[in-house]
Amino acid sequence: MISKQEIYFPRPSDFNDPFDGNIPIRWDLMTYKDCFKKNLDIINIKHKDKDQKSVREYAKKVTDEKTLWHPDKLKRERPEQLEKWNSIIGLLSLSSIPDNILMWSHYSFNHTGFVVGLDSKSLMEKYDFDYFESIVYQEYYPLITGDDDGTTQFYKKFFHKSELWKYENEWRISKNHMDKRVVKLEKDTIKEIIIGCRTTTKETNNIIKLTRKNLGFDVQIMKASQNKDNFKITIDTIE
Repeated sequence: MISKQEIYFPRPSDFNDPFDGNIPIRWDLMTYKDCFKKNLDIINIKHKDKDQKSVREYAKKVTDEKTLWHPDKLKRERPEQLEKWNSIIGLLSLSSIPDNILMWSHYSFNHTGFVVGLDSKSLMEKYDFDYFESIVYQEYYPLITGDDDGTTQFYKKFFHKSELWKYENEWRISKNHMDKRVVKLEKDTIKEIIIGCRTTTKETNNIIKLTRKNLGFDVQIMKASQNKDNFKITIDTIE
């Protein structure tokens, strides 16, 4: 991040939460009537020149024969569909809270690492990302049905998580059709570096040196410390 200004977009399957991006589409809730309507819409698009009676008869035929949409055919998501999504989607998880003790403990090697503060406006305007949204936390799965369009299915799958993760205050960026999973940032997208309260003096000096060498003097450098009065960390500018 500091030396090369690069960020990595992992696959959904790389996350430590097995539910992340793995919310099922409830194909089992699709009725015969729902499937007939879907087939009717498809045939109407493909055969605009045919009269409605013929189109409806053909839609009934393909529904009965399970050629296109049919409840039995759609009971489970096909493994190849899930693998295709997993292979082309990249997800970057960010947090809006730089002083959360749990986040520092879990993602910064027990407060010995550092946080990189990014400019959200720059991320939204300067890069070809598909989504930049806050995560919705809830107790139950969002209901995803076959009637939902692809965009709705994607949002419900990849931007909803268990309420147990609420402490992360996550904002997520998604990028589809990724060949290379590394994205190069412009230097002015990086606005600040916050060094952990357990980072050694030697490492702190090394981070400062690398930051000034690679990012210049516009990036604010701060240091976290344990608060004297409560279970919080205080962040102060050191350069």
